[in-house]
Amino acid sequence: DAGTWIENTVCEKDDLLYWAQSYDQKIHLGDLMPICSIKFWEMEESMHKYKGRICFRGDNVKDQDGAVAVFQELSASPTSITSANANMAYGCIPGHKSTVADAIRAYIQSLLRSKHATWVMIPRELWPDDWHGIYQKPMCLLKKALYGHPESGGHWEQHLEKSLNDLGGKPISNHPSSYFFSSLGLMLTVYVDDLLLSGPEGDDNHEKFWASLRKTIDLEPEEKLDRFLGRAHVGL
Repeated sequence: DAGTWIENTVCEKDDLLYWAQSYDQKIHLGDLMPICSIKFWEMEESMHKYKGRICFRGDNVKDQDGAVAVFQELSASPTSITSANANMAYGCIPGHKSTVADAIRAYIQSLLRSKHATWVMIPRELWPDDWHGIYQKPMCLLKKALYGHPESGGHWEQHLEKSLNDLGGKPISNHPSSYFFSSLGLMLTVYVDDLLLSGPEGDDNHEKFWASLRKTIDLEPEEKLDRFLGRAHVGL
């Protein structure tokens, strides 16, 4: 539904390989892997959250000739505990507060801008009804930066950073994935899809920031800081 892979590009794997080899087209071929997990397993049962996820198997990607795929050298720079602590310390200043929000299915909010087109084999449990009896190994073009692809973290970080730059955010030296917004006096620290914001609570600054960011980034409703990176915080 999110357009992560394009169903109307479906073709049999053997046909795709024949086309790529015949026309000297460089492509990457990979697999999807549905997984299930329980978030907050370490906490009491009432906090457990069952989650399903479809991942890209980045460990088993080949090109059209069967060689191991070579990717662009992209790297993400998630924040550190030190930077998160500095952000929360800023939120503890009298008159300040800290709020948090999660990006919804963060990686697939960004496009997969790989050098070569990436095709994925769709697991049988995800086939539309009209594929049965027609395909054996259906492949579709991957459009979004799906979790598990070696480049996805970098593409998502670039996508988010552009939105933050457009809002006036300036990177903070020596603090990866941390930004300061001078017009609102706010500091933002990002760990992949977890966003931590601290600064003055007056003039609805926090609400203004989150509303502006939602114009380009899909976010859960913001909340007062409680848990961040697996740690519980009180009095913030």
